Amino acid sequence: MIGAEFQKAQFAALNGATDAGANVFDQVPEENPFPRITIGDEQVIDDTNTCQAAWEVFSDVHCWSRPESGSKIEVKTIAAQVVTAVLGITEVAGFTLVSIAHQTTRFFRDPDGLTEHAVVSFRALIDPA
Repeated sequence: MIGAEFQKAQFAALNGATDAGANVFDQVPEENPFPRITIGDEQVIDDTNTCQAAWEVFSDVHCWSRPESGSKIEVKTIAAQVVTAVLGITEVAGFTLVSIAHQTTRFFRDPDGLTEHAVVSFRALIDPA
């Protein structure tokens, strides 16, 4: 099973690679910094065949911004940087990364009326090393 290794690869690729800087979290701290990125939900599907084990990993990365202007420009910029960083992943410790693709990005204002939010979704195919 793939476990947490894909999340660790995402964290390594994202930490410091966007305008969110080192504000990359699994669990957001109490000080609630903006802008920030959170590594979100993940779905792992067994893609094993008769020849070998394999997994499809669907992963969401959330981008958060709270600009004074209320503009979505900052969150859209960070989301684009997230796509570039995650597509740059070449290794997942203990596994072979067969492919990784950007699936969708959704932009919206959170119900608080202040926070701009993007959800960036990826699909990775991973085999055992």
